[in-house]
Amino acid sequence: METKKKLEKTVTRTFQAIAVTTMLLLNLNCSKNDDEPNTSIEAKTQTFTLNGVNNCSTSSGDGSTFVMKIPYSATTETAISRLRIKTVVSDGGGDESVNTKFTDENNTIIWATCFRFGSQDWVEYEVVLEADDGLKSNPSKVRVNKPNGAN
Repeated sequence: METKKKLEKTVTRTFQAIAVTTMLLLNLNCSKNDDEPNTSIEAKTQTFTLNGVNNCSTSSGDGSTFVMKIPYSATTETAISRLRIKTVVSDGGGDESVNTKFTDENNTIIWATCFRFGSQDWVEYEVVLEADDGLKSNPSKVRVNKPNGAN
């Protein structure tokens, strides 16, 4: 009788060990694939500096120069290759463009623009950073109010 109880305990423990091992293996097989890179680009708040009023030329006349800065972080070594820029003005108009003329200094994108305000009160730039492999950041937005004396 005592041998039977020992045998039952051994069988029970064996089944428990098999069940735990099976659950562990299932969890490992269902986990995220470690071969896929976990990469992202996070654009921080974009800022600007007025670099001159009516000191640059646009197709509609003299404009003002702004230098924009977008700090960012990336989970891996990522080379930003283009800026996808959406421009919106105070009357609701806008435009979309791609800019490849910028610098990247210590994970801060620096780019410049010339803008003629005309009758606009402000211009807003929404920028998405894009890497060579197509990976894109979240949008970083800044609004520039018309400077005093600006065309």
